[in-house]
Amino acid sequence: MTFPKITPLTNGERVALRSALSEASLLEPQWFGPSTWVQHAPFMGYLVETLKPRIAVELGSHFGYSFFVMCQVVKAYDLRTQCFAVDTWEGDEHAGFYSSNVYEHVSRHCRDYYADFAHLLRMRFDKAVASFDDHSIDLLHIDGRHFYDDVKEDYLTWVPKLSSRSIVLFHDTQVRERGFGVHQLWAELSSQYPSFQFLHGHGLGVLAVGQDLSPELNGLFEASSQPHVENAIRYTYATLGERLEGPARRERKRIKGTRLQRLRRKLSRFF
Repeated sequence: MTFPKITPLTNGERVALRSALSEASLLEPQWFGPSTWVQHAPFMGYLVETLKPRIAVELGSHFGYSFFVMCQVVKAYDLRTQCFAVDTWEGDEHAGFYSSNVYEHVSRHCRDYYADFAHLLRMRFDKAVASFDDHSIDLLHIDGRHFYDDVKEDYLTWVPKLSSRSIVLFHDTQVRERGFGVHQLWAELSSQYPSFQFLHGHGLGVLAVGQDLSPELNGLFEASSQPHVENAIRYTYATLGERLEGPARRERKRIKGTRLQRLRRKLSRFF
């Protein structure tokens, strides 16, 4: 990983950096399903703890990694947040296609640990939108199909549901191969709203769509016009995220080993 160059900060810049961190930035995820989102768990921890969303919605959850990080913070800090994951759990061209076992695995974990406030909506995004009142969603994470037209449609479809204090997350803002178009939409939207972009972990765009931004988040978005602070925040979260790759790799290895054991047991019936 290439980290941004760090320049010594002034006292005022240090204050700005500290405002973009919280106790939840040191989160140790309890769930490590296969995901390219691993390195953004520390920022999700900070964002959920700081924003304290009333309703948080994730479009595209796959194995549920980012969703369960969100849920973990809600539970740890006893927040009054209702969390919703929307997905068909069938896969797509970018996430890959997979069996119903993935949904069953995610559903079981959700039911066992977060049943009081976490909800899985197994349906298309454009069908699920009717389940929410206008101006009700404080945090929206868009991570479905990554073609430009698809991610733009997802955003425009859900905009009426965003509250006056809403934050929208876009994953893969740094990916340009395989037809990914998130970076294009990000370039358009980040020029219209306060924003911050992380460059590590395939890129994560943070967009302040709501006009009544939480004062605690001002430092993060103001950092976009302060290169020294911006780089320091990026470096800090890239470092915090990198330390989670080891546990994630071990969990992927464990899951692969479990699958191989199941396959061997099935094959042994024929010999």
